[in-house]
Amino acid sequence: MEQIIEILTPWAKPFLVFCGFMLIRYLYRTVILRFLQLLNNKMSFEYGGDILDAFAKPIHIFLFILGVYAALNCSPITFVTDHPAIDKFLRSSFIIAIFWGIYNISDITHGIALKILTRAEINIEDSLANILSTMFRILIVVIATLMIAKEWNYDMSGLLASLSIGSLALAFAAKDALANVFGSFVIIVDKPFKVGDWISANGVEGTVEKITFRSTCIRTFPQELVYVPNSLLSNTPIINYTKREKRRIEFLLGVTYDTTHDQMQKLVENIRTYLTNSELVYSDTIMVYFRDYADSSLNIFIVCYTKASDTKGFLAAREQINLDIMKILEENGASCAFPSTSVYFETVSYTHLRAHETAANL
Repeated sequence: MEQIIEILTPWAKPFLVFCGFMLIRYLYRTVILRFLQLLNNKMSFEYGGDILDAFAKPIHIFLFILGVYAALNCSPITFVTDHPAIDKFLRSSFIIAIFWGIYNISDITHGIALKILTRAEINIEDSLANILSTMFRILIVVIATLMIAKEWNYDMSGLLASLSIGSLALAFAAKDALANVFGSFVIIVDKPFKVGDWISANGVEGTVEKITFRSTCIRTFPQELVYVPNSLLSNTPIINYTKREKRRIEFLLGVTYDTTHDQMQKLVENIRTYLTNSELVYSDTIMVYFRDYADSSLNIFIVCYTKASDTKGFLAAREQINLDIMKILEENGASCAFPSTSVYFETVSYTHLRAHETAANL
């Protein structure tokens, strides 16, 4: 019995150290994490919960590895921890834990990245979001692998050179595809339009239905579905009609030539007053002037901007303005002109015609 106690006594301290770390590990999972969650909720830090969830499991596992290392470090076989490989393994575990947490955060389909994109008003189609998330996670894995390889004194220059040459060949082979990829990034960063916007670009006009990694899908007004490569959209002027804050109404109102001076002056003043007081248009952008003596009408030039920017609201406002101006014309006894041509026939007398014939015979 005494021999067993003598054998186990040197292992008591390592055992207690390991149990201490396991207790810390248990407290971290059951107490510390909950306390941090409550503190985050009280402080209303928007991303705190996601960060805690992302690093919870990596820290939990790293604490176990650290407990084993600490126990071995004060055990009779402490020489094991003196081996360089153990130190490298511990540092590699720490790197893995850090990048594991970053990997969990990097998913842009939910969590922190999605909240940041939403706050920046960047709406990404689901398939594109999954691709971007995958690319970002691959980048994280590559960086973590390079750092771990450096810890173990592996020379990665040859592998990187091979990857660079292969990537260059792949880039030349997939030049058009990469152009579309970079075009999609330009669309995401610049935000010239989003899904649901009415745009006109590259000779195509319609509503954006979806944005993919290769192209943007536009539904034209005749209901055709047009797929425009993102490389073209990133290098062509884009008109976004949805982002208009107001819409312009401009037309010539032609009245008949029998309109008198007083009628014309009163007509212009009434139209100007009506538009200035109207709730449908902005009062600071109104222009109403008697401008032209046209071929068959006296033209009044009218310009204003409606407060409604959507198509239905704009058409409704324009209809109401047309009806009200028509009423103003009726109240002032004026009427709209229409294109007309006057043809005059000259009647020649019989005596005059005979005189011409006689002169021609002579």
